[in-house]
Amino acid sequence: MQNQIPNQGTWSRLKATMEKLNWSEQELADRSGVPQPTVHRIINGQSKSPRYENLFRIIKALGLEENPLQVREDTKSYAANTLEGPTLQGKVPLISWVQAGDLCEAIDLFSPGLADEWLNCPFKHSDNAFCLKVVGLSMHPEYREGEIILVEPALEARHGDDVVVRTPENTTTFKRLHASDDGTYLIALNPDLKNRIIEIPADTVFCGVVTGSWTNRRNK
Repeated sequence: MQNQIPNQGTWSRLKATMEKLNWSEQELADRSGVPQPTVHRIINGQSKSPRYENLFRIIKALGLEENPLQVREDTKSYAANTLEGPTLQGKVPLISWVQAGDLCEAIDLFSPGLADEWLNCPFKHSDNAFCLKVVGLSMHPEYREGEIILVEPALEARHGDDVVVRTPENTTTFKRLHASDDGTYLIALNPDLKNRIIEIPADTVFCGVVTGSWTNRRNK
């Protein structure tokens, strides 16, 4: 049996099964071992060519006896694994981390002329959205250094979101938000780092929620 390119019905079935089980995206992520942002992109059809290993983990966790992808784990196929790219949603300014911190408390979160570079964006976004380039390895392996992230100031941060914040020390940072009965924290994803869990100081300002990312796969 050959791999079939997933269609919209696949995503709908995965999401419907998750909702029937009354699971959150985070619970599905915990049960499948697939990161929550990846689960979100897959079940909402935003990931047009997801890794099949992630799809299999999600399918298995949901307990689907009939594989909606009609793909077997032991099948090796070299069929086309790409789809048409998403429609561009306009341009978004690429700014520096210092600029991002300055914008956190601004009423108008972006002023024309602040950015020298504007990027074509494949994701829906508000007029105040902006892009940052990932620096360092604190969010590795889910995010690579140099990867572009889209930051949406219009969204309220929730548990499991990846967020950009400014600390009381005027440091702008990118971490995952953990909010539960045992407290609210920022978490670095890199398992090799010490002190991955960071308490959120009282005067921390949320700049926005990361809603998408893309990478330049070619070096200079």
